[in-house]
Amino acid sequence: MIALLLLLSVALEWVLYTGRFMWRGRRIWVALPIMLTAFGAAGILYEYGTVLAFVVVLIASFRLFNQLRIAQGRMHQSYLLHSTRRTGLVLGFLQVATVLLLSTVPATFRDVLGPLAAVQLVGAAGVLLLTIRNLIKSRHVPRSSHTADRDMPTVTVAIPARNETADLEACLKSVVASDYPKLEILVLDDCSQDKTADVIKSFAQDGVRFIKGSPPEDRWLAKNQAYDRLASEANGEFILFCGVDVRLGPHTIKALVATAQERKKDMVSVLPRRMDSNPLVAFVQPMRYWWELALPRRYVNRPPVLSTCWVIRRKALQKLGGFGAVSHAIIPEGYFARALLKTDGYSFVRADDELDVQTRKSPNDQQDTAIRMHYPQIRRRPEVAFALTCIQIFLVHGPFVVVLSGIAWGFGATQALAAAACVLLVATHVLIVYVSNPGNVPIALVNFPVAAAMELAYGLISMYRYEFSVIDWKGRNICIPVMHVYPKLPPLDQK
Repeated sequence: MIALLLLLSVALEWVLYTGRFMWRGRRIWVALPIMLTAFGAAGILYEYGTVLAFVVVLIASFRLFNQLRIAQGRMHQSYLLHSTRRTGLVLGFLQVATVLLLSTVPATFRDVLGPLAAVQLVGAAGVLLLTIRNLIKSRHVPRSSHTADRDMPTVTVAIPARNETADLEACLKSVVASDYPKLEILVLDDCSQDKTADVIKSFAQDGVRFIKGSPPEDRWLAKNQAYDRLASEANGEFILFCGVDVRLGPHTIKALVATAQERKKDMVSVLPRRMDSNPLVAFVQPMRYWWELALPRRYVNRPPVLSTCWVIRRKALQKLGGFGAVSHAIIPEGYFARALLKTDGYSFVRADDELDVQTRKSPNDQQDTAIRMHYPQIRRRPEVAFALTCIQIFLVHGPFVVVLSGIAWGFGATQALAAAACVLLVATHVLIVYVSNPGNVPIALVNFPVAAAMELAYGLISMYRYEFSVIDWKGRNICIPVMHVYPKLPPLDQK
């Protein structure tokens, strides 16, 4: 009987998507599916004690989230219908399938430990192999030949800055110390309320050109509008975009341009290094790089890319529509990377001693970045968030749970398989930390379960805040351009 409540909630929710008449009254109509889903999930959780019951409840939780999106009505109508319908159909089908299987698959957690541990071991081995492969492919190969200064292409370094007094001076000192012979440096002050403009102007004698920014228009994410203005002012054949948290070595720009030319690429993105050993960063930063190094991204045309430091040929940028084509995208460089990958015009490389790109962010800034990036990175789809949550629970955290189960049920072959999976996952974690923040390798040997749990939490927080709250970035609520919410919400510039 309890299971019927969930099936009925799916049916009523799907009716909501069938026509305009139902959709107009969605706030009233969706209340019934919400109640049925909540009561049904609570009843399943109370009545059953199986693994499948846990999955049923997890699906119901994400369905409730989607139904609350409908009730909230925060986005433009057409986008709201399209987005919630897609999520509702996918999760609804999964809900129906798992509910129908619930009575026929009575396996308890203990019953599935053996097969689950085997799958976990295979998954951990696959992730480690993919990471090793990606690390090999992304290594920086030193220049095989040297080009005369007069034959080098011109390069524009483009830096947007907003309220960045603390970091900007150190960033600009590293840029003006570059040995690149044909360098233009542009810094845009994005309506700062501190002394950012004065810091930029203080470098005028070093060749730094000050550009005054303007408040972002409705369809623009502020950073993308700043990038667009910088690109329009740039004269270099290549444009190097970076943030104020970046520190470049004196030979970095030469190495980066040489990489682009020798590999015949129109765009190169750099995985930076962190050279400090702040233990708090070790719990936030590493999982950000898992997204780029531990997944088969190229096989799904989602190449690894980072906004920290990337260079693109100016003509290629213009041909792809410039930043106007990605005016509200959190990761605009991802669009250019995907487009150029189709013609083998893109590369992702790791920083090293020659290609010296370092980033310096506080743990709080790293946390804010994780929350800001996560939901847009999965294209603002709760059904994808559900899939990732399942993967993390069963394949990332699961092996540690299975090992701990040995305390209650005894240690045997199952726990041995899970322990092997734990070792492989930790090895992957250590490899990623070694190339991105070598000072924290000792911590990486023991902190993986906590760092992975924090990544899961950041993902769920990111989803909630984009859909129902505010993501504040440099004093602006970026939910408005990213999520297409109604203009009745707080204005983009929050003083």
